[in-house]
Amino acid sequence: MEQIQALIVLTISCVGYSNPKNIEEKITFWVNDLNLIFTKEFVNNLRSDPTKTLGLIILLTCIYIIICMMYVYGAYKCNNVLMMPYIVAELVRLIAFTVLVITLLLTLKKNTMDIGLLIGASVLGGFILLGMFYLWVCAANLPIVINEKEHDEYVATITKLEELLQETKPKTLIGFDYVPRSNYNEALYSKHIHRFQ
Repeated sequence: MEQIQALIVLTISCVGYSNPKNIEEKITFWVNDLNLIFTKEFVNNLRSDPTKTLGLIILLTCIYIIICMMYVYGAYKCNNVLMMPYIVAELVRLIAFTVLVITLLLTLKKNTMDIGLLIGASVLGGFILLGMFYLWVCAANLPIVINEKEHDEYVATITKLEELLQETKPKTLIGFDYVPRSNYNEALYSKHIHRFQ
């Protein structure tokens, strides 16, 4: 799911990077027609040099896609180290996405009087964020499940080895562990054989 989102962002960024004049025109339209309360400075920076901002977005998206592939490979190999970068990067992305959704909702509130549209956008944004955080929690719990599984396997292996050692441990008639046959052993055996008769 996250890789599909990253590919969509990458495609849009590449198209915008190849047509910077078109991006400047659209941003100018937004600045002139909309009340951009918290994003005005960012939008003006984007309008002044869209290729720089879009290039940074393309770079970060490519790194994110590589981190997603590392997570998939780490999940396949049950390697927690390969999964940790994705968990951290996804949490940062979700926090940034939450800030973006809140900013867009506040901008929408300043620019429209339609309460139905505002409620619908709030509910949709809330459900999208809830679903994305749920998927992140599932992904973050996979290393914990792998650790518990490995711990259970270690305990089972140790228990099995202990049972095998108990089964194969040789005993003598007098209860001592096995030692090589010698005259001393013969004397001990003769001395204590009457206990078992």
